[in-house]
Amino acid sequence: MKTTRKLCCTALLTSLLLGSALAQPGPGMGGMQGPGASGPPAAAKTAPRDCSRAPSPERCKARQEARTQALEACKDKAGPERHACMQDHRPAPDCAKAPNPQRCETMQQAREACKGKVGPERRRCMGGAAQAK
Repeated sequence: MKTTRKLCCTALLTSLLLGSALAQPGPGMGGMQGPGASGPPAAAKTAPRDCSRAPSPERCKARQEARTQALEACKDKAGPERHACMQDHRPAPDCAKAPNPQRCETMQQAREACKGKVGPERRRCMGGAAQAK
């Protein structure tokens, strides 16, 4: 009887210890990368694309340049304010090549009208401007 109880207690204790050890996230599984680490891991920051191999090298370079300028302009902002800033600094699409040029133009005008607004205020502005046209 005592050996059965000891065996059960040992099995329970072993399963608890192994279960907690296996449940710890490892690298790349959402765990912290170092002491007090926050933000994306270093591997998440990718190198710029090689535009010489792109289907349209000029367009690729223009997009990279625009992104660099937007990142510089929005570097002191965070959260929804940064997202809105990045959208405001995004280059305008060529509406002549859009599937629905009229809708593209309407959204362009709405984006210009709502520049500088953040969060729910921006969503209301974009929705109202798009519906008014």
